[in-house]
Amino acid sequence: MKCPNCGTELEEEKLLCENCGYEVRIVPEFDIELEDTLKESISVMMEDMAEEELKSVQDDFEEDIKESISDYFPDRPVRPHRNKKIIIFALAVLLSMSGIAALSSHLVDDYRYNSFEYQYQKAVESAAHNEYSEAVSYLERALAIDSEDLDVRFLLAKYYERNGQQQSTRALLVEILEADHAYPKRDEVYDMLLGIFENQNDYEKIATILRHCDVPRILSKYNKYAALKPVFNKQGGVYDELISISLKGNTTGFVYYTLDGTAPSENSNVYETPILLESGDYTIKAMFVNMYGIASEVETQHYYISLSAPDSPAINADSGTYAEPMLIEAYHDYSTKVYYTTDGSTPDQNSKRYTDPIEMPYGISNFSFIAIDESGLGSEVVNRTYHLEIQTNFSPELALQVLRNNLWASGKLLNVEGNVPNKLGVNQYNVRTLFKANDTIYYIVYEEYKDTMGKVHDTNNIYAIDANTADLFKAYKVNEGSYTLQPFAET
Repeated sequence: MKCPNCGTELEEEKLLCENCGYEVRIVPEFDIELEDTLKESISVMMEDMAEEELKSVQDDFEEDIKESISDYFPDRPVRPHRNKKIIIFALAVLLSMSGIAALSSHLVDDYRYNSFEYQYQKAVESAAHNEYSEAVSYLERALAIDSEDLDVRFLLAKYYERNGQQQSTRALLVEILEADHAYPKRDEVYDMLLGIFENQNDYEKIATILRHCDVPRILSKYNKYAALKPVFNKQGGVYDELISISLKGNTTGFVYYTLDGTAPSENSNVYETPILLESGDYTIKAMFVNMYGIASEVETQHYYISLSAPDSPAINADSGTYAEPMLIEAYHDYSTKVYYTTDGSTPDQNSKRYTDPIEMPYGISNFSFIAIDESGLGSEVVNRTYHLEIQTNFSPELALQVLRNNLWASGKLLNVEGNVPNKLGVNQYNVRTLFKANDTIYYIVYEEYKDTMGKVHDTNNIYAIDANTADLFKAYKVNEGSYTLQPFAET
């Protein structure tokens, strides 16, 4: 058997031409010899019928002649003219043969016209000779006989394409895809259809087809043209924890989204980082736009975040007036972090974090504490107001004057106003807190340097002054509320 497309001899039982790749369709072969035999048989049958009919007509004719002549010549035997009989007979035979030939030809033509196998074979033969217009006609007739054969319909689509009938090609390929979702050559049909639109740069049509495609290989091959709905990392629903939502497109492009339930557009938020959802109700709508400018359908997810606020931190020191040093401690759940402020503002995760006990500041101070859990939800704020003050021989102001005098006398200051040698700025001093050791209370004073631009710098110098005797010490902080003291004269 030879390949109908290129003529290469095929090995026995081979259905695929190794030379051109043409897939051979096995159909019953239309036998021309059988056709001729059928035609000859019909002709013989019709001739026999005609001969019998002619003989009958001839006999009747002779009898009529004899009867007619006997009326006029009763005594003489009647013999019809032989030449006249031969002429009549010849005419009858010719007429019969013409009718037989016409009928035979009509029967054969009708057989061919209504034979799926004949029409299919003629289509393949025509295509093998690149006569695609004839191939199309034959295959259309074959499908008129049997329209359910999807392989033949797919072959017709190929013939349409080679014959330059692009519109018919596309329409037929779409019909095949819609006809049977289990068709084994479905991926080839998709490949051919999408290839046509790819050559035409019709990216919108490609994206539309891919939205309804269920063939993984095709989706992977043409993924760059697809504009599928964005994928949310979490499905909508009710959550009892803080969640973050990430959005992802199927290929290179941009995801646009809204949080207020409105339809997204290219003027909406561009997704770049995960979207943090705290307590509340959210409706996120998102769409994807690929690099060909094709927009996907909108994907919508609803979220309700129901969080339980953590307990507020417990503070050991109540608001009030204190006459001795006091450490402020905050107790909280291990899963939370405590933050605080001292300027009257509401604390948050950007405020100073509580890690160790805090020395109660000297004078009046205002603290605000909050506990924040891992989800970012904060507790109610706890506020405290403290007034730390003692009655001693030396007030804080007198104690600071003693310090400045000693620093000036030792050459660390140029004067009691705080000017510093070789610098344009001045040192300033303030009582931060109190320290008690061996029943003696000390003012703890921190030194700071203020430059000409007004910026304050910590000098890391700490001094302790006996509140009753004004004795001066250099102080070294061990931890909150604990210091080591060294007499100033020894420094």
